[in-house]
Amino acid sequence: MGRKSTKRDRYKDLEIREKHTVRFMVYFQNNGVEKFSMSKMAKDLGISKTTIYNHFSSKEEIIEAVITYKLNIIAEYQTVLENITLPYTERYRKAMLFFCVQIFDVSNKLLLQIKENYPKIWIKVAIFQKNVMLDLRSYYEIGIEIGVFKSNTNPVLLSLDDQKFFDLLSSQAVLKENNIEVLEAFNHHYRIKFNGLLDSSESNTKTMIGKV
Repeated sequence: MGRKSTKRDRYKDLEIREKHTVRFMVYFQNNGVEKFSMSKMAKDLGISKTTIYNHFSSKEEIIEAVITYKLNIIAEYQTVLENITLPYTERYRKAMLFFCVQIFDVSNKLLLQIKENYPKIWIKVAIFQKNVMLDLRSYYEIGIEIGVFKSNTNPVLLSLDDQKFFDLLSSQAVLKENNIEVLEAFNHHYRIKFNGLLDSSESNTKTMIGKV
């Protein structure tokens, strides 16, 4: 009966569980998950293992909660990308700037550790990445269709180009070694990409609000 009671109480306070999830997210970003143990994390964070187990049943559940929480935050880019009240290119700029800032603290090293050690959790990441590419492909396809972008551009290659840039951001060491901030890197990516992509003048593009 004691075990059943623990399970019943574990998810009672979702607000506290979320606060722990945020702390764990920062911890994993700094320490990775490859040599992760409940005891070490509890000690490093100054909390007891009992406190952790009051909200999470296992290491896997903690990591899954952290990944789910982070993906849900990043996914808010969709709201902006689909906001028809904004000029078409501004939708991309605002949505992807938010996206890039959010993914910057998720290193390729951490993603690789999750992929190798927690394959079931990695499936969520892989599905999310695929959906991002589909969203961007659709964005470019519609942009070509309504005349914002040049008709001879390939929406698949454009979305893959974005993926390469996202991978660069996750390779944090490269940017840090060259003293490049996330905002600077994104603005450069945006300028280079859209200078060659736009089919109409900037002033005309700004009028394309609410077309899609």
